Amino acid sequence: MMPDYQALQDALRGAGATADAAEAHGTLCGMLSANLGSGEVRWLQEIFPEAGETPPPEGEARRLLDEVFAETRTQLADALLGFQMLLPDEDDALSTRVDALGHWCQGFLYGLAVAGVTDPAKLPADSAEILKDLSDIAGAGFEVDDDEASETAYVEILEYVRVGVLLVSEELQPLKGPSRLQ
Repeated sequence: MMPDYQALQDALRGAGATADAAEAHGTLCGMLSANLGSGEVRWLQEIFPEAGETPPPEGEARRLLDEVFAETRTQLADALLGFQMLLPDEDDALSTRVDALGHWCQGFLYGLAVAGVTDPAKLPADSAEILKDLSDIAGAGFEVDDDEASETAYVEILEYVRVGVLLVSEELQPLKGPSRLQ
């Protein structure tokens, strides 16, 4: 089971991470989408760059990060498409959730780049389009109203991103056959 967003957010802040919980999870998803065999240590080095080669945090932060890594890897390999992004709860303000989604998308794109996916033009057309859309979402920085229409739009964008990530992951690492990453 995926840890609570706020618990991970607090643990990362306390451990001195350079990324918030959404961006850290997005980075992991990007790395695993390009290479499901990506290691946890490499991911931790990205969110704790000042740690260098030394192991990143211990204690509660490390326990939560271990859980996030294991659960995310399982979800991305799930044939039943059970993947969920680690984002604030629906009880949080819409503006907080929109900001976190932008950070998540930014992290995903960064994770893909870390794993070697640096030229979307080399990807299948659908994946290239999704990455462009994720880039737009990551850089949107727009204000939202806490009304039903904005909430509905957020939920639709969230589902688009979730399914888009699954498509990119499948196109980069099909369950059968060689990777299409060039």
